[in-house]
Amino acid sequence: MKLVLIIIGLCLSILSQTAMAIVEQVDMKLILDKNDIKIWSYRLPDSPYHGFKAVTTLKSSLTGAVAMVMDTQAANRWLYRTIAVEPIQLQNNNMDFLIRVVSDFPWPFKDREAIVKGKISQDSHSHCVTIESYSLDDYPIRDGYERMPKVEGGWLFRPLGNGRVEVTMTGHADLGGAVPAIIVNLLIQEHPYQSLLAMRKIIGESRFQSARLVDVKEPVM
Repeated sequence: MKLVLIIIGLCLSILSQTAMAIVEQVDMKLILDKNDIKIWSYRLPDSPYHGFKAVTTLKSSLTGAVAMVMDTQAANRWLYRTIAVEPIQLQNNNMDFLIRVVSDFPWPFKDREAIVKGKISQDSHSHCVTIESYSLDDYPIRDGYERMPKVEGGWLFRPLGNGRVEVTMTGHADLGGAVPAIIVNLLIQEHPYQSLLAMRKIIGESRFQSARLVDVKEPVM
């Protein structure tokens, strides 16, 4: 199974140390509480686009949850409106990555692409796994696509014991082009909600639960 990080879909889909620090420091508004998925939105002073934080719980091993997010072949089955994830550079057992992510946008907008650099790490005490990521703009834009000028965020996986993992997803992005911020902000919950809902439906598959990641250790509980 080819493992690479999956990052964004229609708007964003992400959590990082930077993004999480921002989220914890600003006022957040709960905008959705449905099917054991909670989503908050928050404002940033330097962007018309809101950020989000989404949380749910999976029935999964810690490794299984991380492996699913790292599996490019499964991306279009659960990550909302993601067309393709293409590895550019992978290092340190895929824990350091550079990828191109292509997202489907409805007509008349062009599909979006982002070049995303990031890192996967695990805390040795809590066993929490964090995926940090941010976009780069020094790569050529492919014909027919619009570059997303800024994307930052990632994932946090916290083992709860008894075969359950809490998943936190946060993100913020500048979509570029003529996408009205007011529309994006009104629909910001759509991407994380649909992605996490789909994630829960297929996380139990053996391709994820039997995965082995060299640098991700299961907690002893």
